[in-house]
Amino acid sequence: MTENLLQKLEEKMMTLLSEVEDLRNEVQRLNQENSSLKMEKENHTKKVQDLISLLDAINVVENTASHLNHNMTTVKPVLLQDIQERAF
Repeated sequence: MTENLLQKLEEKMMTLLSEVEDLRNEVQRLNQENSSLKMEKENHTKKVQDLISLLDAINVVENTASHLNHNMTTVKPVLLQDIQERAF
């Protein structure tokens, strides 16, 4: 009977050791995946920041162009005919 209990205990220990090893492997895999995801996040964050900077630059250019267009519309064009009429 004692031998039977020892055998069961040994089997249980082997099962537990196997589970511990599986869990260690899973932790290692998850740590690697986590590192990979962190790098991916950093890359995406940089791309988003670059895109925002580009959009800001476009906005500045559009605002400058809008102000230039506004200033140009306030200037009245002078026709050559008007200049000639004033000269005589």
